[in-house]
Amino acid sequence: MSSAAVVGTKGVPRAEREEQIIAVAIDEFAVRGYAGASMVVIARRAGISKPLVYQYFGSKDGLYLTCLHHVAGALLERLELAQLQEDDSVASRVRTLQAVFEALAPQRSAWQLLYDSSMPAAGEIADAARGYQARTAALAASGSERFLRSRGLGSALDASALSAVWMGLVNSLVAWWLAHPDESAEDMTQRCYRLVGAVLG
Repeated sequence: MSSAAVVGTKGVPRAEREEQIIAVAIDEFAVRGYAGASMVVIARRAGISKPLVYQYFGSKDGLYLTCLHHVAGALLERLELAQLQEDDSVASRVRTLQAVFEALAPQRSAWQLLYDSSMPAAGEIADAARGYQARTAALAASGSERFLRSRGLGSALDASALSAVWMGLVNSLVAWWLAHPDESAEDMTQRCYRLVGAVLG
């Protein structure tokens, strides 16, 4: 959804209207960060009044927290499922990347909410973000440890280093994808298979 898009909500059922507001808010928070996002802009783009946004979500914090749960909860469910389907091959790691791309496809900028440096440093938002970040890091650490162990490498430091490399790779690929909006989730998945094949070849 472009930053200029406006969503009409007149006569829309409450649950659907809330989803529309969340979609607009995710885009605004992703582009401007927690600190720079405007509730006035979110309300205007959603086609409703600012007081109505507050009626639904209570506060800017409440709206941001709802968006964070919406984004990170769905993403982590996909990642946890993808990891269960991985084997110990390098190529199978693309399945996890595919899960990231597919989960973000409806609104790919949502990834930026999870690592928004402008969000509050303490409180409910910070606690939720740290929890999601910890789950993401734990998935990367577990996968890295299992991958190395299958190759006879049991160093915890090696696993930690590989986990850091993996998270950097995911962030870099998502950032590249954000800069190339015409590329679909399937395009990205196939690109990753090609790149892995080239590296291994």
